Amino acid sequence: MPNPLYKFWLVLRSTLFWITFLPVLLICASIVSFAFFMPLSFHMGIVRFWIAYTLWCLRLICGLKYSVEGLENIPDHGFIVMSKHSSTWETIAIQRFFRPLVWVVKRELTWIPFFGWALKVMDAIALNRGTGRKAINQLIKESHYHMDQGRILMLFPEGTRVLPRQKKPFKIGGAIVSQRTGYSVLPIAHNAGEFWPRHSWIKWPGTIHVVIGKPIAPAGKTPEDIIKEVEAWVTTECERISDTDQLRRIGVL
Repeated sequence: MPNPLYKFWLVLRSTLFWITFLPVLLICASIVSFAFFMPLSFHMGIVRFWIAYTLWCLRLICGLKYSVEGLENIPDHGFIVMSKHSSTWETIAIQRFFRPLVWVVKRELTWIPFFGWALKVMDAIALNRGTGRKAINQLIKESHYHMDQGRILMLFPEGTRVLPRQKKPFKIGGAIVSQRTGYSVLPIAHNAGEFWPRHSWIKWPGTIHVVIGKPIAPAGKTPEDIIKEVEAWVTTECERISDTDQLRRIGVL
């Protein structure tokens, strides 16, 4: 475990990051929200600036970098991104690799002033998870429409952030969309939760490893087959790239 002085230094660095991050987030979300009448390309430009700025701050202030493996696996046309969800980092950084994304989010997130309004402007698919089949039908219909328009569907099949080395079954919704629409799934593994853990103020210095897998085509497969294949690949890759030294620092090992 790191000594108290080092942890205090990490707290100071992380505090400085939040001081530089939050005002810019508010400004960018406000611009997107109030400029709702502007074309998607304008909104995407604002989002790209915010992503680049945030990743720059993380690198400069917190010493948190990233590497990406498998960029050659990204298809030329529409697909569904299914990513491991263990941190806030991937909700920001993944947008750097794929554009233009359309997010699947909890309906409650769109109620947050500015941030939630910006999600609406960006055509996020806001689901009421308590409505069961109705929510699935909404997801299929809206996802199909957006992907036919050239957008890339982005969702986290675990449904919530999961701590390192913890496992949560992947939800089948995205696999149903893949099977019904014919669009392939692009799986993503990463170890961001080891450096920016859920509910943690500290962002640990180091390098987050991201792996983009090969597309998983839905032809001849059931939704259950698809989601099992996605989960097996993501789980295996996350174990491969896991940083055991960092897991010891955060007290997991």
